[in-house]
Amino acid sequence: MRDMITELFTVPNRRIWPRVSQQVPVNADANAGYTLNVSLRGARIVTRKPLQQHFTLLLELDETLALEAESIWQEELGGHNRVVGVRFHPGPEQEEVLKRWMDRVAC
Repeated sequence: MRDMITELFTVPNRRIWPRVSQQVPVNADANAGYTLNVSLRGARIVTRKPLQQHFTLLLELDETLALEAESIWQEELGGHNRVVGVRFHPGPEQEEVLKRWMDRVAC
């Protein structure tokens, strides 16, 4: 009975894209911050100011990667910080840079 109750409250991870928990400097609409995690299609970032719905995100990986991004959700963290769920759709070259970086830091 206890296992059945636990199953009812367990929510599976519905994310398709693997992600790495890594702090990477970012710039979003001239708003400096950093990532909490990064995947091939998005990131969770911390910034000081609210973000527009659509913006250019600069990720400081092995090279600076510019991605057109979309704010999916935002929450205040306190201390004048906020966490933002960001979605992006990289082109083939950008995706290759992300894959190489993710493979390198995931080890």
